[in-house]
Order: sequence, then C-alpha cells, then structure tokens
Amino acid sequence: MVLSTSKHQTEITLLQQQPGNDLRTTFTTIHLAQTSIQPYPNSDIMSIETSYSNKRIGDIVSENYNAAAIFREFGIDFCCGGGISLQEACEKNGVELTDVSSRLENLSATNPYTGDNYAAWTPAFLIDYIVNTHHQFVKQKSDEIAAYAAKVARVHGDRYPENVEIHQTFQELIMELLEHLQEEEQDVFPLIKRVAAKKESGERPTETELSELKEELVKMVSEHEHAGDLMAEIRSLSHQFTPPADACATYRILYQNLEGFEADLHKHVHLENNILFQKMEELVAA
Repeated sequence: MVLSTSKHQTEITLLQQQPGNDLRTTFTTIHLAQTSIQPYPNSDIMSIETSYSNKRIGDIVSENYNAAAIFREFGIDFCCGGGISLQEACEKNGVELTDVSSRLENLSATNPYTGDNYAAWTPAFLIDYIVNTHHQFVKQKSDEIAAYAAKVARVHGDRYPENVEIHQTFQELIMELLEHLQEEEQDVFPLIKRVAAKKESGERPTETELSELKEELVKMVSEHEHAGDLMAEIRSLSHQFTPPADACATYRILYQNLEGFEADLHKHVHLENNILFQKMEELVAA
C-alpha cells in the first residue's frame, strides 16, 4: 500500500451534487491532521533518532494522530504498514530517518494531539465507534461515489481513459469492503467482544475461541492490505486526485470524494490494525 501527498491541509470536503443540477453542491467534511512544522536544530538529531527510530509506525500514530499527516507526506503507510518500526519504514520508502524523526519531535512539542484517545478505549467501545463511524461512512458514500465514477468514465473516458479504470477499481474496492464489513459485524467483532469480556471478568476463553480469533485477525489484516492496494491504485490513476484543468463539476466532485474516502479508509484501518487487533493480541497473550 502506498501513501503519498504533498498537501498540508486541515480537512477534505466531500462534495455532493443535488439531483438535476450539476452546479449545486452540499458539503461533508472529514478533518485531517494538520502539522505545524519548524526546522529542528541539527545538534539534536541523534537524540531524535533514539526516541523514534525503533518505535512502530502504528504506535506513533496511536499516540498522536497528527503524525499521520507527516507520514502521508513522506509516503509512509501508517495503517496497513503500521507494524514496522520507523527506521524500517524509512528504509523501505527511501526517505531519511533524521528528516522524519525531526518532524515528529517538533510535532510533539508544537502540535500535541487533543482528540479522542482511542488506545484507552475498551475493545467493545472501540468496535462500536468503528461501526457507527467508519462502517457507516463506507455504506453511505459508496453508491454516491460509484455513480460519479460511472458518469465521469462514460462522459470523459475517451479523452481521459484512466477514469474507466478508476471506476472499475472503485467498484472492486466497494464490493470487497462491503463483504468485509459484513463479516466483521456478524462474526469477527462479536467474537472479539466475547473474548474481551471473558478476559476482563477473569474467565478464560475456550481454545476454539482463541484459535478462531487468531485466524480471523490474520484474515482481516490481509483484506485491509488488499483494500489499501486498490485505494493506492486509484490515487495513482487519478494523479493524486488532481483533475485536469478543463474538468467539469462532476469530475472535480468525484476526485474530492475519492480523496475523502481514502482519508477515512486510512483512519478506519489504523484503528483496527494498530489499536483494536493489537489490543486483542496482547489480551490473549496475557
């Protein structure tokens, strides 16, 4: 999964056309992390490397979600790739560890995260939040974005053929995501809640429950990775969600919606892979 963007922005606006009028829009806003960046003295670089180089990417973002914006800028995958250290991630993406570390150090000093502390939530509470926020978002936006993608592919596909592939890839992504969400809501999340409740009450889960949980977590992570790959393909095909200069309103609306969809998906997967699933691995191992 590849993340890349050069934008420092506080939000992405999802535009929605009203029936019968391409120029009327309503807006839904997804707030993203904003970083306040200042140069960090070179004399402190070694101490920065010591404090961040061996930390997992997912843990860094869990402690301060504003770090997600820095990782996006450097093309570092913080959701599906959150299980590796910062040093490994920098080597994998060909970026300087000192550059990323200094930005993170400055972030912690100038822009501490003041939002929800997801890592402190119980598995059951976190699951309810994920379902009511991120699962609902996917279900509510999928048909709308797919309709925009179909229209742009039909009207502009000859001149800009990448939009035909964007439409096909988004259709594949949505089909897989909706099946994935259903499996989580009907099977995986109830299992997690059941195992967590037993552990918290001092009761030992059955070996069948533990074995099934381990298998399900591996499967969910794998499916997250494939969804991330499809989303990264859409980003690349859309030239980082940048429409051509002569793009019509529908064209621009589609690309803004796709960028917003990606932002929500990244946070969605981060909450599951790096917080919820890790909590359960630690709980089972205890």
